[in-house]
Amino acid sequence: MAKTRTADFLVEVGTEELPPKALKSLMDAFGANLAALLDENRLEHGDVRACGTPRRLAVLVDKLARSQPDRQVELKGPPVSVAFDRDGVPKPAALAFARKCGVELSELRRERNDKG
Repeated sequence: MAKTRTADFLVEVGTEELPPKALKSLMDAFGANLAALLDENRLEHGDVRACGTPRRLAVLVDKLARSQPDRQVELKGPPVSVAFDRDGVPKPAALAFARKCGVELSELRRERNDKG
């Protein structure tokens, strides 16, 4: 079976008996909130359809991306004077920043900006 980049996604929630008068608004809110979360988390998708019964709410998402698209993020670390001593030996601030970024210290670079 070939791997696809998207798949249909169904989420169902079993509930206690829901009041019939509130069912439509609960379904719509569940669908809208799920669609907003997918958008907020950069997960591409097709149509989002909500449905329900007095004991179940469900949302079907067409063509939901299996993963988020890659993105490049630039993070600013501590000033060089704080990150390294006079001999260029890394201080704990540099090591902690590299660890936080999930990279080796050698992968970091120094850049000049308006602050130095």
